Amino acid sequence: MITLTQVTFFSLMMTFLSLWIHRTAWLWGAFLVISYILALHTGVAQPFSLIPVATLFVLFWALKKPITGTTRWVFILIAIALGAGLNFHWIPGFHNLHIAGRFWLNYDKPFMGLFCLVFLLPLLRNPAGWYQMALKAIPLTAIAVIALAALALSSGTVEWDLKLPSHALLRLTSNLFLVVIPEEAFFRGFVQEELFKGMGQGIKGTVIAILGASLLFTLFHLGWTSSPAMLGFVFLASILYGAIYQYTRAIESSILCHFAVNLLHMSLFTYHAA
Repeated sequence: MITLTQVTFFSLMMTFLSLWIHRTAWLWGAFLVISYILALHTGVAQPFSLIPVATLFVLFWALKKPITGTTRWVFILIAIALGAGLNFHWIPGFHNLHIAGRFWLNYDKPFMGLFCLVFLLPLLRNPAGWYQMALKAIPLTAIAVIALAALALSSGTVEWDLKLPSHALLRLTSNLFLVVIPEEAFFRGFVQEELFKGMGQGIKGTVIAILGASLLFTLFHLGWTSSPAMLGFVFLASILYGAIYQYTRAIESSILCHFAVNLLHMSLFTYHAA
């Protein structure tokens, strides 16, 4: 039996998906409004949660404008602070859904990247664009996955553990729409992009942007694992995601790589939350 809580999260996922179908406020906005009304009705969200969400909406809408200097950096820092609050579940007004063990459906965290996708990032629109992105991203993703897996296995950070994760379909779907897409939009499409533009769009700016976004990405994963070795691999993985994004200039490429790493980690290797 389908519950209203399930429809709440499904509508939020559809908000993200609709951006690639037809990015118009009438479509993504409709899914978002439906999701939030249901979230308020079911207790997944409370009225106070509208404050940080609305603030992020305004910040990313403003950052679309040609704002420069101190004002832009203040907006960026406020958005990062709110993103941290949502990521670590510090902001009251949200009641995420516990599925089993360490598996949760988070309603707060996806908002860290949603409005970045809405206002700031160009998205692939036609088959030719997807084909060109895939030609570049798939080989790089394969190399990244193999390199990370080999290094993690050889260092003893993970071990082989072939399995079908519990609640496999829900876990993979939610990981894509509620974790990977928001994270890549936030860290690559927002943080890395702002650093790249702010530090100069050359080799130096590229390196600073990738490393800066990867350091922040790693810090945001302190609640996911306390293992220094695993955090080291989070940092390395983020550098690869950032490099692929920087090379292709398509957020879809880093989403593809990130999701491939997560998928293989959950299904082939020891995974603390599986």
